[in-house]
Amino acid sequence: MPALGLNPAQREAVRYLDSPCLVIAGAGSGKTRVITEKIMHLIDAGHSPDRITAITLTN
Repeated sequence: MPALGLNPAQREAVRYLDSPCLVIAGAGSGKTRVITEKIMHLIDAGHSPDRITAITLTN
């Protein structure tokens, strides 16, 4: 998975597979990109798509 356009902290969040991962950051910081890249990475790592849950919240 190339994870193009991500900074080092974002790449770390994408590649982290040991347990659930909470991403908290300001507006426009790339949270949605991190989540979509992470889902692709999980699938590429062999995780079943029907076992992946992603939740986003806003005010």
